Parts: sequence; structure tokens; C-alpha cells
Amino acid sequence: MFNQRYCKILFIAAAVMTASQASACSKSVSGNTSATERPARNEASMEEDILFFVNKFRRTKGLKPLELNSVLSKEARGHSKAMASGKTGFGHDGFESRIDDISKSIGTVRAAAENVAYGNLSAEAVVDGWIKSPGHRKNMLGDFNLIGIGTAKGKGNIVFFTQIFVNKPAAQAKK
Repeated sequence: MFNQRYCKILFIAAAVMTASQASACSKSVSGNTSATERPARNEASMEEDILFFVNKFRRTKGLKPLELNSVLSKEARGHSKAMASGKTGFGHDGFESRIDDISKSIGTVRAAAENVAYGNLSAEAVVDGWIKSPGHRKNMLGDFNLIGIGTAKGKGNIVFFTQIFVNKPAAQAKK
């Protein structure tokens, strides 16, 4: 549990969306990166650090690392910015729309999920909080192969975090 004197944090996990709920389209995507080792601290962004800690956790459970996808990250950043600015309330409003936009860009999506959080937290602390929350943990350990991560600062320098998880058919994941 987090020390409430030092940070206020709230986590919410979205329900998993299956392929029957996601729209499909076939456009290609570029700019994917993979992180299997932690980047150098002075060069790493918060998003890269979150990817590192998520994949580190997945490895402890014998799961393959998630591949960071630029299309998913753009959607995640947009949602974090909307929450940080107050344009959207904290939560998962617009989740289905984000997944539709992703599908239009990268093609068929079998399943998707989303984690959000906010607080004055490091990457390791936010991932640790998600690990300790059953719904978030389930999403991080889910049958997904792509991830998008986005952060944005709101009032009081409070950081809003969004993770989007997608299961994309392997033959199409590299498109």
C-alpha cells in the first residue's frame, strides 16, 4: 500500500474488449520498438521506464515482453492529456473509441484492455500499484502482444498514466 502522506493515487482497470467488440481495418503501422532491457536512466522517458517494469514483471511470470507500439502510445497519451486537462474525467470514457481508432490504423485487434492511474509517482511505483491491483494485474498478464503507454501532467504536477494493451494476430503485429 502506498504512503498516503506522500502521494494520492487512484487506479482503475477497464474490462477487456474482445475481437467481437473491436472493429477491424487493415492499415499498416510503423515505428514499433521493443524493450527487453532497461534503458539508461538519464535517457529514459517515463513511458520507457513503465514499459521496462511491465515487461520485467511479465518475465517473472514466464510471459513474452510486450512490444511498444507508436499508434497505441499516441492514443494512450491523448487519453492521459484529456484526463490531465479535465477535458475527460478520470477513467475509461472513450475506451471503445480509442480501440476503434487503433484498429483503423493497425488492423484487426483480437482483444484490448486499458489501465489508468494518477499520482505523483515514479514509473516503478505506478507499475507496482498496478501489480497490486487484481484488475490491473490481470491486464498486464493478459494475452496481449502490443502496448501503448502515455503520460501527462495535470494541475499540481500530478501525472496521469494510461496503458493500452492489444492482442494483434502475430502475422499482422509487425505491419
